Amino acid sequence: MSRLAVRLPNWLGDAVLALRAVDALAAHAGADRLVLIARPWAGALFGERWPGATWLLAPGGGGRWPLHVPALAAARAEKIVLFPPSLSARLHAFFARVPRRLGLAGESGGLLLTHHAPRATRGERHLEDEYLDLARLAGAEPVPRQALRPTTVAAEAVRNGLAAEGLTQAADVLVLAPGARYGPAKRWPAERFAEVARQWARGAPGRAVVLAGGPEDAAETRAVRSASAKALPLHDWTGRTSLPELLALVAACGGTLANDSGVAHLAAAAGRPTVAIFGSTDPRWTAPRGPHARVVTRPPACSPCFLRACAIPDRYLCLRTIDDALVLGALDDAQRAGSVA
Repeated sequence: MSRLAVRLPNWLGDAVLALRAVDALAAHAGADRLVLIARPWAGALFGERWPGATWLLAPGGGGRWPLHVPALAAARAEKIVLFPPSLSARLHAFFARVPRRLGLAGESGGLLLTHHAPRATRGERHLEDEYLDLARLAGAEPVPRQALRPTTVAAEAVRNGLAAEGLTQAADVLVLAPGARYGPAKRWPAERFAEVARQWARGAPGRAVVLAGGPEDAAETRAVRSASAKALPLHDWTGRTSLPELLALVAACGGTLANDSGVAHLAAAAGRPTVAIFGSTDPRWTAPRGPHARVVTRPPACSPCFLRACAIPDRYLCLRTIDDALVLGALDDAQRAGSVA
């Protein structure tokens, strides 16, 4: 039986958007024939979704892809679907001598591919749909979206953690994720997050707010705590959860408010009420997808620029023009939709 290799995206949000395409490939080829090449966190987060698949470690940066060629070559895959458009991912597959190499056209190292799926200008088609194009190129047909479920172990750890802080009604908890690894052009101001959290918490008795993110988000969550002062008690879980536990947290709680970040994609993929704030990037291309996901954006003439930091110092019009009322309205809409479903 021939094997099908799949190189998953390197970014968490992009990897979540690739789930439907990988589901389609698993349905087409059989999960036990998949060789999934990914960053270390992906196996822990998605491993139970495709039982029987083989996992290989994806090369990191710095030109280390040659070290990973032998493992991919030994897998003897007939073809490989390359979601990342990077030159290193394509060199890795080429030198591993995978006969059929499938990727998106118009990106680095296109000559190293044997089959191309067309790619429009960023924003003309959603990234999830571009990934589905690659699945079709491999012979798979799209499958319905399936919610991303946390592991039993992670869900229990989160339930115990919430209960230890007196948060026994997870439906009354809002997860706030003010970080975004890409850069400040994706980060709505901390004082705005704090104000929305304060107003949301006042909307009904018993509501609580949990700050979430990785250790790299500590500065942003600290700024939200500072802006909140004593107006709102915040439960800070920043850096306290693994990725599977972060998924379990957003899956358990009543809603998530985040920037355009991996946290927003996790919450949306879990099928939970989610509001994502977009600044320099384009929601037409990378908005979180899910039945109760909402996007807030007010793009000025210069948007989307896809820059990590604003080219005009201290301006950030794409973020500063988004007001609290707009975000609160989106959050209310997402949660009402979630309660009806």
